[in-house]
Amino acid sequence: AALGFAALTGVGMLVGVWAVRRFERWAIGHTGELIAFASGLLVSGALIHLISRSAELTGSGAFGWALTSFLLLYIVEAHFIPHVHARGESIIEEPPHRRASIGPLVVAGLGVHSIVDGLAVGAGLSVGTVIGSITLVLVMVHKIPVGIASMSALYHSGVPGRRAVWISSGLAMITPLTVTLSYVVFRGVSDDVLGILLALAGGSFLYVGAADLLPEGQARGRPVNTLMFILGIAVMVALKIGVE
Repeated sequence: AALGFAALTGVGMLVGVWAVRRFERWAIGHTGELIAFASGLLVSGALIHLISRSAELTGSGAFGWALTSFLLLYIVEAHFIPHVHARGESIIEEPPHRRASIGPLVVAGLGVHSIVDGLAVGAGLSVGTVIGSITLVLVMVHKIPVGIASMSALYHSGVPGRRAVWISSGLAMITPLTVTLSYVVFRGVSDDVLGILLALAGGSFLYVGAADLLPEGQARGRPVNTLMFILGIAVMVALKIGVE
């Protein structure tokens, strides 16, 4: 089951890569709704599933760990990784002479992000099937715009299409490998450690949903995007009610 979950974590990003390769203009122009939906899932899933479950395992300290994760991601993204837009107006706002250096930076940043996603799913699976499944869903859904962003950044920096696909597909495989390794490592740790890991995962998802995806989903202010954001929240609330 763990190996199956690990394989599925790479699917979302591969879907984004395939969409850009086959339907580039459509994929970039119609990601707003998906991004809004994904942000609703991540924000509510982090708060009502991962962080709340972490608090049950490790106490009120879970909120401090979640905040630490949120802050660290902010610092890394604000000062070390260029922000990549998944929507269509302007993929990266940089002058042409700097574009060649952006692709590798984005790939490195997404590689680190993929490792964090894998650790989150591995920790979730170690806690239980329900939390593991929810974490898996959160990873898969937000990986689709990540795949689109990866391809867009590589195209923008001058990487040919076929090579961009191979690089982005390689990034997609990082998460499944990390899930498998982390699941094996985390199975024997204490509830307190698992609680901390879940809180760190929850903080990272909260950051990605609120700081990265939500502004993208709000960019055009379309009512359907708001509805998709609310729908994402409703799905997580329904799951919370269903599992209790």
